[in-house]
Amino acid sequence: MIDLAHLTDEQRDFIESLGVYFEHYGVSRLVGRLMALLMLADRPLTLDDMAQALLVSRASVSTNIRMAVGVGFAARVGIPGDRRDFYRYNDNVWQVRTRQTMEAARGSRVIAEHGLASLGADDPLARERLEEMREYCDFIIEESRQSEERWVQHKRAYRAARREAATARSAPRLTRGDHHNGHNGHDERDDIASVSDEGLTAERDD
Repeated sequence: MIDLAHLTDEQRDFIESLGVYFEHYGVSRLVGRLMALLMLADRPLTLDDMAQALLVSRASVSTNIRMAVGVGFAARVGIPGDRRDFYRYNDNVWQVRTRQTMEAARGSRVIAEHGLASLGADDPLARERLEEMREYCDFIIEESRQSEERWVQHKRAYRAARREAATARSAPRLTRGDHHNGHNGHDERDDIASVSDEGLTAERDD
């Protein structure tokens, strides 16, 4: 559990590094910082929570969290009995991003088709370029579709394995004393083994 009022240096470094990463690719740095904060948070956060944790204005948070929701990084949720908006990390963000790649490729394909429709018979070079653009879009669409299917299966198995590991860690461990009953201090399995041994001895004697 993180303390929003007292983030560690390591947590702040993570938040800032994701912000810089986003900015490098043309996305607002604050969107990246908000995503990082929501990844660390163990509960939905309000605009005030995020503004105080990141030391920025509430208005800046409001503008940028809407961007984060729009691109699938965050989700707006409600809390019963509270009229404020809350925001949480979108646990399906990577699946959403794959779908967005697919949709972007579909949009590019439509543009390529428009370009091809504008050409005459004497534009072989332009036609070759636009046909290759369309082919690339088809390739990305199919690859993204398959990638999403594989990711969903992988994520399901990954999360199941994590739950099993967590269950194993939380299960009580038996000590040597737990193997003995509370009446005479000997292991009941010894009785079973003794009976089995006696049976084998009797069979050999016969």
